Parts: sequence; structure tokens; C-alpha cells
Amino acid sequence: MNENSSPIKKFFPLIKEWRRHLHRHPEVSGKEVETARFISQILTDYGIKHQTNFGGYGIVAEIGNNGDNGKKTIAFRADFDALPLNDLKTAAYASENPGVMHACAHDAHTATLLGLAACLAENPQSLNHPVKFIFQPAEENGRGAQAMLKDGLYQNPPAAIFGFHFFPELEVGGAKLHRQPFMAATECFTITVKGRSAHACIPEKAIDAIQVAAQLILALNHLICKELDPIDPALISIGTINGGTVSNIIADQVVMTGTIRSLSDEQHQRLHSALRRIVYDLPGAFAATAEIKINKVAPALENDPRLCDIMAGILGENPAINNFIDNGRPLLGGEDFARFAQISPGCYFFLGCGNRKKGIIHPLHSSLFDIDETALEIALSTLYDIARNGDKIINQLSA
Repeated sequence: MNENSSPIKKFFPLIKEWRRHLHRHPEVSGKEVETARFISQILTDYGIKHQTNFGGYGIVAEIGNNGDNGKKTIAFRADFDALPLNDLKTAAYASENPGVMHACAHDAHTATLLGLAACLAENPQSLNHPVKFIFQPAEENGRGAQAMLKDGLYQNPPAAIFGFHFFPELEVGGAKLHRQPFMAATECFTITVKGRSAHACIPEKAIDAIQVAAQLILALNHLICKELDPIDPALISIGTINGGTVSNIIADQVVMTGTIRSLSDEQHQRLHSALRRIVYDLPGAFAATAEIKINKVAPALENDPRLCDIMAGILGENPAINNFIDNGRPLLGGEDFARFAQISPGCYFFLGCGNRKKGIIHPLHSSLFDIDETALEIALSTLYDIARNGDKIINQLSA
């Protein structure tokens, strides 16, 4: 690959083995007990000091000087929770936990970061700066990063933090770097519509919560189409709707859940204001009431422009990357890595893991999701190059 190919080649088979183990044994957000134990055991095997149960089942490891001598730290983050989804692949490493699957490549992120830690642990004296490894639980529900920060993760913030995501829409060998804005501020909401129940044959005695909920959904679609700035991306999606008990009783309550996503603060405020107005005002026209509760999942993710310049060089010069896209289009996906990047300069990027010839074509969060494992080697070499250039990164940020 490059001048650092020797340790990369050595650890590639191991990270492939670790990734497959994690893929066979997935655990959902907040329940990553065995996953955390597995990560801790590998770190222990390589003599890497680390702290467990950080913000839940999070793990923080460090190699090199611990900052006591004033050295600034470069940090890397990988997530390790899975999704509540059945794995429909026929691969030998398919999930052995029914209803739970690594369909978002978190197993691969974690295996890669373990590989980097193992590489650097072989010769820690070669590092002129400390390197911190953040293994984060509960990314899918947006709680993990915040929990780790509350537990004191950034008591001494790193000079810079890096994260990445395998991306199946890119063929293996591809890489994509996003200048700001990158990913959306993401929130989940619950809308409760309250009416009055009655027998279906006397509708005049009832206030039909299902009908009111239907009107709300139509109004929310109108909001996106007509009330928001069309060149400033944003969306509202209803994910669930539940109401009623039997066919001949008019429902007195409906509960809907959904998500709000926006890139800019201005659009975010406009979206919030219009959403609350519709939810609280529209049901009154039908003699019903409604309320909404909104929970923040992640702020918008913005990469530090100085780190983008550095990463453009690292990604562009990696001979294993044959399709480098600088300044890709923004996405409305959410990523709680943004919480770390709000405090320290951060850079988050995509690495391709798809392979049409091998049939590895399924998107993230698909029951058939998989990666071309060649991508693991490319990811390891990329992180290794970042770590070995830590002094240059720190100096450039300090300039």
C-alpha cells in the first residue's frame, strides 16, 4: 500500500477475524455487554491501558504519553452497537442473535480501530504524541456520545478527533470527504392526538383521533413542500402510527413517532416553529387536541476545514484509494460524532465498502447488508497514516 504497509498487512487478517466475530454476536444500543468485553480483552492482550464502563459500555484507551507532559492528543472514535434487524445473509459470519444485526458497519469500524491500536502498541515509542481510542456504544439511538462526555471523556479535550463510516454506495477503493455542512441535526418526536371514543355506528358522539392524525400527516407534508426554504434541505418523516383497538370503536388516541432533520440553524428553527404550530392548532378544528415531545439525537455535523485539507492529502495520496471525492454533497443522516466535533476540531469521512461484482450492493440498515472486507485494510492504512502524522496535524491546528 505505502511505506507503512508492513504492519497493515500483518494486522489485516486479525481485524477481518475480529469483524466477523462482532458480526456474529451483535448487541443493540445500551446492551453491548459482550461486545465491550470483547474489545477490552483485545486491548488487554496487546497491553493497552484502557477504561471500561465509560458512559455506559463505552471504552477509552490510550497509547503514548498521557498528556501529563503537555503533549496534545489525537483521538479516534468507532461505534459498536447494532440494529434491531434480522440478518438475512447466508454468510458463515451472519448474526447468531435473532432480531439483531450489524447492518451499519459498526462491527467493521470497531475492528479497524482495534487494529490501529494493536499496530501502534507494537512500537509506542515511535509516537511523538498520545493517541486516544474511543469505542462508543449507543450511536444508533444517539445517546452514546453524550453519555461519554457526561462521564468526563473530554476532561482534557484532544487536539483533533477523527471518525469514519463504511459506505456501500461507494465501491471499495472509494473515499468521500465532506466539507461543511455534512450531516443533519437530527431529532425524534412523538405526537399524541387525543379525541373521544364511541361506537362506530354513532360517530357524532366521538372525536376520531385517527382522522385527525391523518390530517396532521397531510399538513406536515405541506409544511415541507410549501413553508420551508426549498434550497436548504430539511425533512419530516413519520415512522410509526398507532391507534385504536377494534374495528367498531372510534379511536380516542393516536400516537405517532417520527424524525426531523435539517442542516442549517435557520431552517431548524423554522421547522420547529411550524411543526409545533400545526400540531397544536390543527386538531382544534376537529375538536381534538394534540401534543408533541421532541428529543434531540445529534447536532449537525460540520468538519473542521483545516482537518479537511489534511485529510484530502492523506486520502488522495493513499494508493489503495482509486476514487477520491472531495467535498461530497451533504446528507440528511444523523451522526452523534458531531457532539465530539463540537468541542474539538473533528473530521469524519466515508470509505467505500461496496462491490457490485461480488453482489455487495445492499444499503446501510438493510437485512442483507455486508462489506467487501478489502475495505478493512484500506481503512486501517488510512487511520495509521493519520496517527503517524499526528504532530503535523497538531502543528497545523496550532498555526
